[in-house]
Amino acid sequence: MKKINKHFILAFFALIALPQVICAVNEFAWRTDFAPIVLTNISQKSDVQEGSSTITLDVSGFDDEAIITANNEAGSVLTNGTDTLITEYKLTFDGDGTSKSGGNSMENYVSAGSFLDPGMNIKYVPGDQEVEVKLHVRASNRADGVSDSGNYTATQTLTITWDGL
Repeated sequence: MKKINKHFILAFFALIALPQVICAVNEFAWRTDFAPIVLTNISQKSDVQEGSSTITLDVSGFDDEAIITANNEAGSVLTNGTDTLITEYKLTFDGDGTSKSGGNSMENYVSAGSFLDPGMNIKYVPGDQEVEVKLHVRASNRADGVSDSGNYTATQTLTITWDGL
């Protein structure tokens, strides 16, 4: 009877400890959602407006690499329902993935349709469990005409996955 109790106790502790060890190994999790980005009105054909919002990505674990991708569907383009603006994005980080958790920040804006396609690497550096991720958006009129007046909205969704796509 004592042998069964010892195995039962060991199995019980294994059931308690293993999920914490296994499940806590890798974590890339958004702490919050981006706050809305509000751009100043575009009042002339040549106006270009920019804005940004920052969130924190919590990172830890033995798997030190993840990929961040974006939803590049029609909803990521600024529209008022009948007209669209040229919508461009870029992503920047507070760390470079070498000395501090993060990745290679984008220097230039890219169109909404090709933003983060195929994705960007995020690297975890032990001791730095937070990455400040800043989403930048830029809006302008098309070269062939002025967009209609009104309120324009878009939704950009970022996804983080481990070990690539």
